[in-house]
Formats: sequence, structure tokens, C-alpha cells
Amino acid sequence: MKVLPYDDAHVIFQRIYICLGACKNGFKNGCRQLVGLDGCHLKGVFKGQLLSAVGMDANNQTWVIAYAIVELENKDSWVWFLELLAADLGIVNQRAWTFISDKQKGLIPAFEKGLPNCNHRFCVRHLYTNYKADGFKGKRLKDALWNAAKATTIADFRESMAEVNRLNKKAYKWLEKRPTLH
Repeated sequence: MKVLPYDDAHVIFQRIYICLGACKNGFKNGCRQLVGLDGCHLKGVFKGQLLSAVGMDANNQTWVIAYAIVELENKDSWVWFLELLAADLGIVNQRAWTFISDKQKGLIPAFEKGLPNCNHRFCVRHLYTNYKADGFKGKRLKDALWNAAKATTIADFRESMAEVNRLNKKAYKWLEKRPTLH
């Protein structure tokens, strides 16, 4: 925990990181090197942000790896969190690791600084929320997007994207702006 300078009357809490040994060791010994990252606002008397890192176990159940409470969700807090997480997980060969996020504030620059060689992917559920909010609604468009996201070959991906284009050219152009790598 880092304590900021204070006067006699005030001590200001900045950050705390928690990674329980049993959770860390269980993840390292039984889960794939795939980590989901997310952040959310803390509401109530004590404000701040909750950052979390989770994996999936062999039963496709969520496995909590680590979490932190920070003052703001920004590049500095994400770099701090990612550095501690990388140390706890023993990330040496970054290319073997994949992280999934919804492009939280400051997270993309934090990856560039702290884990530049890891694979970074974006959550399709969050992408779909924005897709739908921009007017691309309906089961057929939704299914076409998810088929593209789940494609395991380039040919299947192109076929799914062609279906999106047939259904709605604006939706296709909207998706085309997003890097296919992610």
C-alpha cells in the first residue's frame, strides 16, 4: 500500500493489490494462460475503482486470480496492476499469454508499456453492446457478428464477415474499423 504525503489530520489511501496464494497457485497449475481483465466503479462512501484479473478453470468456471482497489482507472493504475500480476504469475514468455478486456481506460497504453508482447484481445460481448447501440440490431446481425468472432480459420471469418456485409453494409464498415487481430 502506498500512502501519499499527509498532514496531521489526513491519511489518504491510494491503492491495494490482492493476490491470494491459493488462487494464484491454482491458476498457474490448472488453468490456461488466458486472463480476463476488467474494472468497475466503487460506489458508496469510499470511491475508487476495482480492477480484476480472472481466468477460466477446466470446468469453464471463473477463477479469480487477483484484484486491486485503485484511486482512478488510468494508464498508471493499470501499469501498476499488470506489473504486480505479471510478477505473481511469473510471466516470462509474454507471447504465450492472452489477455481479454473491454478496452478499459488506460489499459491499451498500459499493455504497450508493461506487457507489450502478450496477445491482447477485446471482449466480443462488449463489442456487441456498442454494435447494437450504434443501431445494428436483430438476431441475424447478432449471429453473423458472433460467427465472425468464433471463426477458427481465415476462410470462415471472411465468410461470416461477408454475411454481415450482405445483411447491412454500414454494420460491415463499422466492424471493418476494428482490428481483426483483436
